[in-house]
Amino acid sequence: MRGHTIIELSVVLSLTAVTAASLAPAARAYRDRAAVLAAREALVGLLAEARATAMEGGAARVRLEAGPWTAWSSAGDSTLRLVALETDLGVAVELSGARTTAEIDYGPLGLGRFANETVGFRRGNATAGLVVSSYGRVRRR
Repeated sequence: MRGHTIIELSVVLSLTAVTAASLAPAARAYRDRAAVLAAREALVGLLAEARATAMEGGAARVRLEAGPWTAWSSAGDSTLRLVALETDLGVAVELSGARTTAEIDYGPLGLGRFANETVGFRRGNATAGLVVSSYGRVRRR
């Protein structure tokens, strides 16, 4: 006799379904954590790019804005790069003081011209944070 009976196939499919169902929450948590870290590192990249541009050209800015959350770096009238944090990554952003916008300006020495800024990223139960000092240094939380 060749092949398998319908009962054997049903048992294998049932075990596969139970295993997949038990792994789904862990996979979702991993996906949320990866999206939060990707958003944080995208903002770190924008800050580094703006700081380097400011040292080369005299000034640059990074702006975060709600509705949906978007971050971009610019120098003068030109936009260097744009990251749609909420649309592309599904990540919500929390600024210190419950504000909906933040601007981080860099001068010709690459130093910031702003007060310290704390940025929080959230998706599901996953969170990450970023603190930008008034000198423009970045610390991940």
